[in-house]
Amino acid sequence: MKTVHPFYSSLAWKKLRAKVKAKWKARGWTCNYCKEPLDWSTWCIVDHIIPRASRPDLALEPSNLQVVCHGCNSRKAKGLEPITRTRSDGFPEGWG
Repeated sequence: MKTVHPFYSSLAWKKLRAKVKAKWKARGWTCNYCKEPLDWSTWCIVDHIIPRASRPDLALEPSNLQVVCHGCNSRKAKGLEPITRTRSDGFPEGWG
């Protein structure tokens, strides 16, 4: 069984994750990879655009976070490229 990194249990991460999800849901944004509507009744994952392992200093930076569907997150976790449809800077349209 895969062990969860303590970062993901931290209060700071949980608060930020909830804030990011609320923002995306309120604005009706889609999965940042496939652009399909997010099903908020199931898994919607707050994902680091630049991986936390590569840039731990950006782990709690809101502009480095995106919400993705379970399918795209699974593809990314398996080392497969999700179907990416983002702005040229890697962020979703409307992300400030």
